[in-house]
Amino acid sequence: MTAPRLPTVARWLDRAVNAAIALALATVLLFSGYGLWSDWAVAHAPDDASARLAAVKGPAGPSFRELLAVNPDVVGWLEMEGTGIDHPVVQGEDDSEYLSRDVFGDYSMAGSLFLAKGCSPGFDDGYSMVMGHHMAAGEMFGDLDLYRDGSFLEAHHTGTLWLPDRTLDLEVVETAEADAYDRSVFGVPLPDGGADGALASLGEGVLASRGTVGADDDLVLLSTCTGTSANGRTVVVCRVADVRGPGDSG
Repeated sequence: MTAPRLPTVARWLDRAVNAAIALALATVLLFSGYGLWSDWAVAHAPDDASARLAAVKGPAGPSFRELLAVNPDVVGWLEMEGTGIDHPVVQGEDDSEYLSRDVFGDYSMAGSLFLAKGCSPGFDDGYSMVMGHHMAAGEMFGDLDLYRDGSFLEAHHTGTLWLPDRTLDLEVVETAEADAYDRSVFGVPLPDGGADGALASLGEGVLASRGTVGADDDLVLLSTCTGTSANGRTVVVCRVADVRGPGDSG
């Protein structure tokens, strides 16, 4: 006995539903594939600007006359001991401007290290947040992962932040994992609670630490993606240990 044939309209509806389901699945796969490719490309893209910047920074530090001639958005240059972090820092009109632009303003999947828009460009408001992509092979802020290891943090805990008018000697005091939507940490200018509230929130996710932060210490925080969570961030907390003049090599 043969099964009764569906009416023409019912067959058309059945085919339309199946086609819609197939299209939806294809769309999901397409966007998922693009997302995976995009993440891989950002993680592995080379930092082409590095070679062009090699002549700008000498043993005594970078030439801000040359840097500012290239891009007036440059606010500093950061180097962290024992890592590959040795890059200029910019500040854009918002926190997305330099996610895919290098210091020359050219398209780059590696982006740039950038100071959060809510921070003073002179690093003089006591709490500054520098962000950058988590790149493969330690490029950009990929090497912030090293500070998640307590033994590395103990052995390598100094850095230098050159500014146009002075030089800040940094000391790493702790590394923590935080949520990018935690406004007590990332909501600069900070909400009520200030730096104390930020440190208290970071304290819940501390991975490694050494030393302490004093009540009057100025802080520079370095942040990048964790690679394990969409909103997860590795945050390295540095205190300003000393301030030197631009011509003082220490």
